[in-house]
Amino acid sequence: MPTSAIQPKEVIPRNMGLEDQTLREAFQIQPHAVPLLERLRLVESLIQAGVRRFQVGSLVRSDRMPQMSHIEDLFNYVNHIPGMEIWALVFNFRGLKRAMDSGFTHVALSASLSAIHSRRNLGCTVEHGVARCRDMAAEALTQGLTVRMGLQCAFGGPMLKPPEPMHLLQWLMPFHSMGVQRLALADTAGRATPNRITANLEYLHKRLPGSELGLHLHGDQQQLTSNLEAAYSGGAHWLDATLLGRGGCPFLPSEPPANLPLRQSAEFLAEKGMETGVDLGRLEKAETLLETILSNRRVRAGY
Repeated sequence: MPTSAIQPKEVIPRNMGLEDQTLREAFQIQPHAVPLLERLRLVESLIQAGVRRFQVGSLVRSDRMPQMSHIEDLFNYVNHIPGMEIWALVFNFRGLKRAMDSGFTHVALSASLSAIHSRRNLGCTVEHGVARCRDMAAEALTQGLTVRMGLQCAFGGPMLKPPEPMHLLQWLMPFHSMGVQRLALADTAGRATPNRITANLEYLHKRLPGSELGLHLHGDQQQLTSNLEAAYSGGAHWLDATLLGRGGCPFLPSEPPANLPLRQSAEFLAEKGMETGVDLGRLEKAETLLETILSNRRVRAGY
């Protein structure tokens, strides 16, 4: 039966968490680094708005991606605050070692299912990228870290048709079997549809018991509104989001689609009766600050 014909039953989670990824997503597509002080101000503003779960950036070489410099400093700034959950994205064992040496207890791993995107973003084949993540996951779990595994282009991407649920399961099952509970589907290229989201979530919920399934959504406003409803009805455990929907993958062959906005996510969940802890009034201050930071960078760069 075609995936589009699947009509899953509504699965309502007890709650849906929100993970803010502004510090990585909004800045990784900037042509120049954003000063640490400005990023610290943004972190403080987000914390004041009630955000408690962050991805502070990617632990990659700063000479190759200066936008992700000083990630350890961001971590140290947030880590002393009670109740915070702080994630770093790592792509190789060098990054994993940096995470462990710096005191991170939560690491996110990610591999792309698009051969073209995997080459551009990770410098390897799909198979190599997933295998490397399996090896890193095993090491991280041995060291007592909490691990998240994500599949980029999980709803299709450059030269990649939307993978069927059974194929997503084949990629994720080894991680589930070794004890990785947090598993994410990333719509990197903005190809997801409500039917595809609900079908994938229903299929994976049944076959990955005990796992927490999250979504990293991209797209235009209308698309994100529909897909947000599908994520809720399909039983997603958490959503990634950014201030004002800023960010996107710089390694796509075309202009990257927008992220899911944090405000839109918080308002949606509040309407569903869920407590997000996000203060929308203070969130507006964080949004304004981000706009100011990005505007200043554009002016200084001459565009």
